[in-house]
Amino acid sequence: MIDVLKDIVLRMIEKPLNDGVQPNIVVPPAVEQAIALPMFVSLTETDKQRAIDELITSLKPSAQSGALLANKDDVNHKAWYKEKKEHIEFNYWNRYRKYLLQKKNWALDVVNKLDDSTDTILELLEDPMEKGRSFDRRGLAFGYVQSGKTAHFTGLINKAFDAGYKLIIVLAGMHNDLRTQTQMRLDAEVLGYENSVKHTSQNKENRIGVGTLPGHYILEVDSPTDRTEQGDFQSTRALTFNKQIMVIKKNKTVLEKLLKACQRSPQALYVSEEDSEGKRGYKIIHDVPILIIDDEADQASIDTSNIYDENGEILEEYDPKAINSYIRQIYKTFSQRAYLGYTATPFANVLINQDAVTEMHGQDLFPQDFIVNLPKAFNYVGPAEYFLKTDGDTGKLPFVREINYDENFAPYPHKKTFEPVKIPDTLKKAMYSFILSIALRRHRGQEKMHNSMLIHVTRFKDVQEKIKVLVSAMRKEILEDVENGQGRGEHYKGIKKQFEDEYNAQKLNAIQKMFPDQFDDYFTAEWSEINPLILGAIKSISVMSINGNSADVLEYADYEDKGLNVIAIGGDKLSRGLTLEGLTVSYYLRASKMYDTLMQMGRWFGFRQNFLDVCRLYTTKDLVGWFQYVAEATDDLRAQLDYMAEIKAEPKEFLLRVRSHPNLLITSQNKMRSAKQMKVNYSNELVQTTVFPIDDEQFYKQNYSAARALIEQVNEKYEMNPQIDMRIAKLNSSHYFWTGVEAQPIIDFLEQYQTVSSATRADSKYIGRYVKSLSEVGELTNWTVVLINTGGEEEVFTSSISLQRGIKRTGIEDKIHNHLTSLKTLISGDHVFFDFSQKMAEQAKEIKGRDEVEKKAKGTTALKIRALRKPTDALLILYPFNNEINGVSKLVGDLTYANKSKPFAFAILTPETSSEEAEVDYVINESIVIEKDAGAEYV
Repeated sequence: MIDVLKDIVLRMIEKPLNDGVQPNIVVPPAVEQAIALPMFVSLTETDKQRAIDELITSLKPSAQSGALLANKDDVNHKAWYKEKKEHIEFNYWNRYRKYLLQKKNWALDVVNKLDDSTDTILELLEDPMEKGRSFDRRGLAFGYVQSGKTAHFTGLINKAFDAGYKLIIVLAGMHNDLRTQTQMRLDAEVLGYENSVKHTSQNKENRIGVGTLPGHYILEVDSPTDRTEQGDFQSTRALTFNKQIMVIKKNKTVLEKLLKACQRSPQALYVSEEDSEGKRGYKIIHDVPILIIDDEADQASIDTSNIYDENGEILEEYDPKAINSYIRQIYKTFSQRAYLGYTATPFANVLINQDAVTEMHGQDLFPQDFIVNLPKAFNYVGPAEYFLKTDGDTGKLPFVREINYDENFAPYPHKKTFEPVKIPDTLKKAMYSFILSIALRRHRGQEKMHNSMLIHVTRFKDVQEKIKVLVSAMRKEILEDVENGQGRGEHYKGIKKQFEDEYNAQKLNAIQKMFPDQFDDYFTAEWSEINPLILGAIKSISVMSINGNSADVLEYADYEDKGLNVIAIGGDKLSRGLTLEGLTVSYYLRASKMYDTLMQMGRWFGFRQNFLDVCRLYTTKDLVGWFQYVAEATDDLRAQLDYMAEIKAEPKEFLLRVRSHPNLLITSQNKMRSAKQMKVNYSNELVQTTVFPIDDEQFYKQNYSAARALIEQVNEKYEMNPQIDMRIAKLNSSHYFWTGVEAQPIIDFLEQYQTVSSATRADSKYIGRYVKSLSEVGELTNWTVVLINTGGEEEVFTSSISLQRGIKRTGIEDKIHNHLTSLKTLISGDHVFFDFSQKMAEQAKEIKGRDEVEKKAKGTTALKIRALRKPTDALLILYPFNNEINGVSKLVGDLTYANKSKPFAFAILTPETSSEEAEVDYVINESIVIEKDAGAEYV
């Protein structure tokens, strides 16, 4: 009844909400008005308040909108959706929309953005109701790890059926668990009934999900696949091509069966000799519009075969890898076809060679028509929140706890014959955290919610099973201690201490204040309130291993009434796609330096409404470093996509930008075959040197010499302008400025300056080549050089210039390389405007203000502001710096002006350019791109 009340209120307040009235103003009176209706006479004051609270929560605005790159020369596309939309009966979509709002309590603004973005994608596809017209549409949806990509393509599927698409194929990962999970989700949110192995009309009596909504009946969609372990596509199952949806694994045998079934269907007709689609003997199905949804599109779908000859040219007829081959052949069987890949790590997809084609397979799966950046929900918690946002008081990551490899448990590396001996203390602490997270959630009234703990320390199934035995034994030991130890046992004391250290009111409230969108209220608890809940929490926990050899299955749906509390031990199966409901604690040791692999392993990302503060990640410091590196690179990629969408760029231009981005060497080499001729491009970049050696005095002497030589040269030849008009920056007359500096002194400086080998972006030699290449065609010829002068007492730098001690950057440990330290951020915010004119400053202010209103990512705003520079103009800022904490430097040596070894860092800001000379040949850094070794883990 409360759901019906909420539905009525939503309709009542739709107009004021659209007019900008705040939810907390319009919801309470609307609920009062609606609850006066006779149908709600049984509702209590508690029910009324619950409806008000849930509605206000669901109506919070989301943080960001999506962005779109579309093919500008799209001569084969016919706009259709906007014109036909008012005539389409959205039975499937309206049912799903109501389900999200009423049953899943989604925020209205998030549902509206889902509505808008799926409309955008449908418009980019083709009209499925137009008979006799062939079409081929390929796109990519770029989402976030664990962010609701499945919900997005479920919304698109519902709308596609409303619009007239006949067959939808969902490619759902490489494992049965993920395929089954996706099938169950689509049963509930598209079919509306539980699809059993019998495949009879009786299935439709088993209503679930959208099929249970009042006033909505079962709609005619069939599925030749089901939710059982053997429910993948079988040759015996009928293809009717009449509103069918199937969920299949990316498996050679399954895809081959589907291809044969399509080719043998009565609708499949032989290709005529005049048909350019394929060779004779191949069949085409006409007037059956098909949509292929490729979930985790960067996994398995990518062709990793060698498509080049010895001259670097694409072979006329190459052999794609099996899964890629079958997907392309199935796709090519239909004359009306659309392909949409979904991924949070699109690096490999945009590196697909768009010219790769064979007669049998057709074109490869490059998203030639569009790339969509999916909107980010306001309460999503991703890599940036986990690894880039620190506690203001302590400077630490609030959810991360660093641990070391234990030689007796899961050493690095190890083999599949390894015998783990005992549970390390860090894993015991993680288990204590999981027990406490269950108890704390129960104390908050979340007793029916699922809670999961992830243990991911090995890819070997045999080792996983042995770890399961140890963890199960430890759970029993903890249970025995708490139940019978009368408060004196080791584990009881350990749980209590973990509460006092990690989950006291002060710590939980600090996280709640850091992430206000993730909480509807402030939550706190005393040990006296949590203590009585500990035993029940321990008893409720199951221990499962999730791998191909295990009989364990995560059946969350079977525990909807009481919640499933599970410790899941696994490897590859848990690293992609498979959702761990209510994941609170993760114990993660496996390493990978591929951006896409690493990000997908982050099952702890997602939505943690009202329990984010109890979540913890136990991992190694080097993995924290890699996640930070990847989080920054991925944010940069999204900013690039948003910016390129604003300047109306195309997917192929985004491909070129990713290929040549100095920090996006991001996937395994076998996926980068089409990018083997690597280039680097510093167009529209802020490049900073932030990583420095701890003990290398000669390194600092060389850079001191490079900085001094540059300043002596520009001070002698170019105009010093201490009153340069810094319209946005605060004028600091102690800084030194030179304007109108030509390219050659900058090139000389960059060639002499030394950067550490692990800094792929801030590589002075490649930047120097970039400047040289563009200066030869008339760009980057007008530099402003700024020498920062701050930090106290001055010392002699050159014969005519004295400098203060420089900026203070205490630095953080480089968690990947122990011999390095990172300044984290070098440049101050207003320094980016040192070379701006008054007009540019005003434009920048307008851009910033507009983007804040539209909630654009800061990286996108920065790109737009940097693009205000003319192609000739660039900025170089030199920073002397000290690395001291309480008078003690982390850097070893006599690093002073007197010793000519004072540390200098630099920042360069470049304008946007479209010049072909902007791309500089780049040698792939093998420390960043690592292949899988047959005998060990990723390194």
